Amino acid sequence: MNPQDPYTSPAPAPSPAYAAAPIADGQLVCEIKRHPIGIVGLYVAVGFLIVVLAVVIFVVAPGILTNFTRGQIFSIGALIFAVACLMGAGFVFVGHTIYWGNKWIVSDNSITQIKRISLFDKQTSQLSLANLEDITAEQDGLLAQMFHFGVISAETAAATDKFTFIYCPNPSQYVQQILAARERFEQSRNASQGGINPEQ
Repeated sequence: MNPQDPYTSPAPAPSPAYAAAPIADGQLVCEIKRHPIGIVGLYVAVGFLIVVLAVVIFVVAPGILTNFTRGQIFSIGALIFAVACLMGAGFVFVGHTIYWGNKWIVSDNSITQIKRISLFDKQTSQLSLANLEDITAEQDGLLAQMFHFGVISAETAAATDKFTFIYCPNPSQYVQQILAARERFEQSRNASQGGINPEQ
């Protein structure tokens, strides 16, 4: 190759290391997952029932079932306790998977809602920021204020189209991020329609 050739194309510039993480449609702004306050009750309830069952089997039962030896009671009780633990763990696994499977993925041009209905049923819907009319945050009650969670709702021009995300951590902060993303989206779209570079 002739180094003096004026038609030699320059080498492509490397991609910036600070670029936002790409997703299927646009650049990722934020990913919203549920606050743990909505699932902690399940963990506590199952754990409490397991403890109560252990007390009944290994403490109360030997004093009541005098017709059986302590070894027999412990052997049968251990089997019952193991089965109960497996059932409790399975119940917690299903509830954990369903609860944490719900999330919002906000990109620079859309909101993707992933709703986990059951262990094998998941629904995905998407809302373009161009169709976003309003987004609100609600924190009702003392617990919501203390633990910083609430509900965010995104509304479209159609009254029936409404995205709602419950147990959202710090809902006001996420609403601000989504509003800022919509403002940038509108500025970019208006600039492109007007033939103006939005970076100028």
